[in-house]
Amino acid sequence: MLKKFFKENLDLAGALDGSKAYKGPSIVQIDLTDKCNLNCVGCWCHSNFLGDSRLKKFEELPFDLLKKLIEDLHKMGVKEIMLSGSGEPFMYPKIMEVISLIKEKDIKLNVITNFTLINKKIMKKLVELGVDNITASIWAGDAGTYVKTHPNQTKKTFENIRENLKYLHSIKKGNNLPNVKIYNVISKFNYDKIKNMLDFALDTLVDYIEFQVIDIIPGKTEALKLDEKDKKQVMNQAINFRRRGEYFDELIGTNHLKNFDKKHYNEFMEFGRFFKNTIGKDFRLKFHEQKVICPKGNNSIRMNVDQIQENAFKFSFPKGLCKNCSYHDQCSINKKDYVVKEEFLNLLGFGSFFRRISNSSPKKNYDSNIINSMPCYVGWIYARILTNGNVIPCCKAHLFPLGNLYENSFKDIWFSNRYNEFRRKAKKLKKSDPYFKKIGCYKGCDNLGMNLEMHRKIKDLSFFQKKMLFKVKIS
Repeated sequence: MLKKFFKENLDLAGALDGSKAYKGPSIVQIDLTDKCNLNCVGCWCHSNFLGDSRLKKFEELPFDLLKKLIEDLHKMGVKEIMLSGSGEPFMYPKIMEVISLIKEKDIKLNVITNFTLINKKIMKKLVELGVDNITASIWAGDAGTYVKTHPNQTKKTFENIRENLKYLHSIKKGNNLPNVKIYNVISKFNYDKIKNMLDFALDTLVDYIEFQVIDIIPGKTEALKLDEKDKKQVMNQAINFRRRGEYFDELIGTNHLKNFDKKHYNEFMEFGRFFKNTIGKDFRLKFHEQKVICPKGNNSIRMNVDQIQENAFKFSFPKGLCKNCSYHDQCSINKKDYVVKEEFLNLLGFGSFFRRISNSSPKKNYDSNIINSMPCYVGWIYARILTNGNVIPCCKAHLFPLGNLYENSFKDIWFSNRYNEFRRKAKKLKKSDPYFKKIGCYKGCDNLGMNLEMHRKIKDLSFFQKKMLFKVKIS
């Protein structure tokens, strides 16, 4: 039992030690290519607002290097790989081979994409391979706003995205993979269209929607910055979500945060969820009675809820009754298990979004208070690999490499003295220290969620558990 506890919590042991890692990272982000077919207005690499600063030299990781990297990450026990970065993953020539390699190792995979290059053939393959998550970066809920935020695209592109998201939902199997999230960055160009974004997510039957405040590039993308009036309008639209007929808030998902103080707890603030009207033709949902009524007037006999994989309420009907029903052949119920599902849409990260959109400080550093409130554990959780082979310790550290894959293996870099120095300083020092100047932690931390989760795990440890993990240091 103790051996299993040690093995499952070596990341916590390293964070408690504060000076070294005892295992590989849990999550590794890989930037496959710098190439992108879009020019999103807020992009740090391809926006037209960047002028001469726009990325012109496009690099990508060689496939042979990637094969070795994926094998090394597998041996180090990495649990999840994210394919994302400065370019569009589906512009990488061997993207499907990369995805296959990752899933063959049974590593969880999240692909962050603009979703414009994914056709039906690719979607079928993604389902077949068991890709776990797709994050579709859309930034709009209607065609007009999409063109405004993606100047080199047309309204047809947006409608193709709509059609393909619906198709992907229709071919997903019982495990509901891949889970699909729509990610919307809110700026001056789309702040008044929050309702449209929710409508689009419900229409396309995705699993999650998330909003984030635009991260401005000083002197370049100032035109996208939200003023206080804009922020207020954003929050009013979000508050009005609760008046929608699809909205419900009966599910609570933050019970595991009981040891958090209020500031940290609020980062995981629950907003609620939205019914997607998937129960089938002529079925009637009586949610507060926890039942569904079928077209012939019969009540369901049992309700189960899946908040993890399928994001749905499942209502069971008696098989015998259904099989002998005169409406059986025309009925839209699942004939295998005689269950109907009412799927729901989750709004993710609302607590963090609420804090950022509510921040009235004229300063740009809207994450400074929350970052200063806890140690940084990212050196035990995550690493990012750039297209030039640089290994960086957090999402925003592109000017702060700790090694390069053309010179050393990922394992050697991860366990190096230089990486250990970062771990020590990230945990102990305030991020105003000159050591972190090239990262700019306060401006906006993209690793905040995973850092908070690590902080929660450490706070949940008992005195005895901490003592046991401390033995790793002296063994």
